[in-house]
Amino acid sequence: MKAAVLKNIRELKIEEKEIPVPSKGELVIRLLYALTCGTDLKSYERGHPFLKFPRIIGHEYVGEVVAKGDLVKNFEIGDLVTGANSAPCGECFYCRKGNHNLCERLNETLLGFTLDGAFAQYMKVPRRIVEKNLYKIEERDYKKYASIEPLACVVHSWKFIDVKGDDNILIIGSGPIAILHSQLALNYSKNVSLLGKHDNRLSLARRLGIKVYDYEIYKQRLDELKEGFDIVIEAVGTPEAWGMAFDLVRKGGSLLYFGGLKSGTQVSFDAYKIHYGELQIYGSFHHDPVSVRRAFELIKENKVDTKILITSERNLEEIESALLDMASGKDMKVGIKF
Repeated sequence: MKAAVLKNIRELKIEEKEIPVPSKGELVIRLLYALTCGTDLKSYERGHPFLKFPRIIGHEYVGEVVAKGDLVKNFEIGDLVTGANSAPCGECFYCRKGNHNLCERLNETLLGFTLDGAFAQYMKVPRRIVEKNLYKIEERDYKKYASIEPLACVVHSWKFIDVKGDDNILIIGSGPIAILHSQLALNYSKNVSLLGKHDNRLSLARRLGIKVYDYEIYKQRLDELKEGFDIVIEAVGTPEAWGMAFDLVRKGGSLLYFGGLKSGTQVSFDAYKIHYGELQIYGSFHHDPVSVRRAFELIKENKVDTKILITSERNLEEIESALLDMASGKDMKVGIKF
């Protein structure tokens, strides 16, 4: 089979690999569609703490079951499936505490990081994902389900957000994650704004009915926005965006840090505002089986438009150019066809 193997930083090669064989509880799927992700781009540009080279990357997928190991009960050959890129063990300290997204053994099942992923003609799905985070697709419009993993991460983060009435909600960022956050926000409030870059992405947000602030215009006069927002969601993952989010949340408001920063990054805040302003500050990471199921339901019920994030399509052999177009801002997500 053909596969896109990330051999080292900025060294992505199309190679011939053996088609995987399932063990007990595992499935092998023939990929029908996969999506690029900002994390794929980060892995390509500078590596990732979970990534083990060489690795077939990619972790957003839809495929057809072509082989199944013993003990697989809920799936049959020919089923179309989609799922998450990992699943919790259910046994470690954090799983017993109910923090399944913080599972100490997530790296055992991380497709595209510690296990070979979706930028290949075939992929093996590990037992824990088969049992906890894989779903059967029962409609022809299967491409929309490829975004179940990032949507599940967004859904998980919203458990921290308590929207009251028509709270003013601001999302900082204009990438796929920010657009998904914006769509969820519209289910709770009519007052949803987005602060971001790139005209093509901002126009997409406007089409969804979101008020847009162009960062290039407002970065020199952010005081115009400092009446403060009830809820601010940071979805960029830079120290600058973290600081901006802190500045733009009102006293008594809620602040969600979704975009991750690399280990060791130091960010300073005004402790006075946190204490005397009674800020509610949360961080959010990854997903859990509850959020994966809810993401699947939202896509199935067409309550979130995931296909709007796909700005172009390529063949597997063009995966490197797809990542570079994401880096330039030309594309948001690229659909990989097989």
